[in-house]
Amino acid sequence: MKKYQKHIFICEKDDKNSCGGAGSFKIRKKLKSRLKELNLSKSIRANSSGCLGQCKHGPVAVVYPEGIWYKGLREEDVETIIQKHLVGNKPVKGLLLSDDDSERKK
Repeated sequence: MKKYQKHIFICEKDDKNSCGGAGSFKIRKKLKSRLKELNLSKSIRANSSGCLGQCKHGPVAVVYPEGIWYKGLREEDVETIIQKHLVGNKPVKGLLLSDDDSERKK
């Protein structure tokens, strides 16, 4: 079995004050659909995740193997993330969750 080159996890905690309540379900659905349309779904995987611990920055996602985090995602951001980061290997600067943003940083 061939391994995925990249894996993006989108938080889908289903709570009105979390990523699910902020539209992450639609974001993941659009991501999966676009990856399939672009014939990328065999090398790039989009999955839901439970809470990623960054609720106030949601919807959030993390891309592996790089460990790049995104915040405040909208459906409109999907194509940019696919083209610039997942295909072009350049993280989308305006959407990055920085260490200064992190709720886990204490």
